[in-house]
Amino acid sequence: MKRMSKFLFYFILILLLASCNTEVNENGSPNANGESQSTSKENPQPNVKGVEDVDVLNTHGSIDGIERMQRFYEDMKSGLPSDLRIVFYTIEGDPIVKDLKFNGESLEVKNDTTRDAYGSGGIQTITCGQLIEEVNPTNTSYIATECKEIPYGMEEILQIQYNMSQQDLFEIDLKYGENLENEINTKTVEIKKEDGTTEPLHMAENVKQELYKMLVFANYLDEKDFVTSCDRPNAIKYNLMVYINGGKREISWKDCDESLDGLKFTKIANYIITESEQPQKEKPEVIVQGYVLERKNNTLLIGEELNKLDYEWMKDEIKQMDMNSFIFDFTELEGVPLEEFQLGDKIRATIDGSISGSKPGRAKVKDIKKIE
Repeated sequence: MKRMSKFLFYFILILLLASCNTEVNENGSPNANGESQSTSKENPQPNVKGVEDVDVLNTHGSIDGIERMQRFYEDMKSGLPSDLRIVFYTIEGDPIVKDLKFNGESLEVKNDTTRDAYGSGGIQTITCGQLIEEVNPTNTSYIATECKEIPYGMEEILQIQYNMSQQDLFEIDLKYGENLENEINTKTVEIKKEDGTTEPLHMAENVKQELYKMLVFANYLDEKDFVTSCDRPNAIKYNLMVYINGGKREISWKDCDESLDGLKFTKIANYIITESEQPQKEKPEVIVQGYVLERKNNTLLIGEELNKLDYEWMKDEIKQMDMNSFIFDFTELEGVPLEEFQLGDKIRATIDGSISGSKPGRAKVKDIKKIE
């Protein structure tokens, strides 16, 4: 139950954050000379009152410093000693600090809740062996494993959620060109060319899902530190409007901006432009990815989008609770050679046709394989 409460807590907060009905124009903050204060390819560290040297800040699902989490993970894979400080905010706004320290052989995880006015106010130190990165179509998790004296021997370090289907509305309007003369608008379903002509736009759901993931990894809800001027003549301007639920974000920059934010958003713009020029499948293949929770009646019950820690917790809880109590989706897969799959296997299956029903859905398998 404790684990489910955590999922519901973060799920609700992410929806509340995305529903903020605000509009911002993020062009960076120029200094007295009219130039941006930050032109490096490394964004400044997040600022948290009362906490120094913060590398990653998780503000109810809006994450600043994802690239530092990724770099720490790569350092651990390479055996390089490294450390990282992550801060989470409670719903009341108090910071919870998670310090990671890798000495080249083991990982120390220190959870500091002393600044939480409503918590236990203690410090817990855990020794772990490894750090895994688990990437799913709608979330990415970093999990410490081989941990001593904690349930399942695992500690979730950070989870990044980017499930577009959990949003009531997600659309974009990209204008680009020397004078913003081109436009790609998924809201009006239209492409406008610089010569004044228009044509219909079709962007498949899987393309929009990938776009939404890219925006989340770029922390698009936060203020951006773009370079407002550059020396290159005929620079391409970009103006991206993101419509999310009842709110919107307006982001403007140029292709000559080589700050980390500039590079991220130019990549996003190029993805939108490239995909708008490609023929889109009317009915993309339906994919189910997750862990095997049950094997019975010639079917596999799959918990979709779970990570390794979610599975360990859910494999027991699902026997005692109704599936509608969980925020996850479940699918019963038919036509699977059961002898090839065991409980706890992670699979990726292509569906033959579509999924019928829900909690659990039911579908026939066209192709299925294990994911290591």
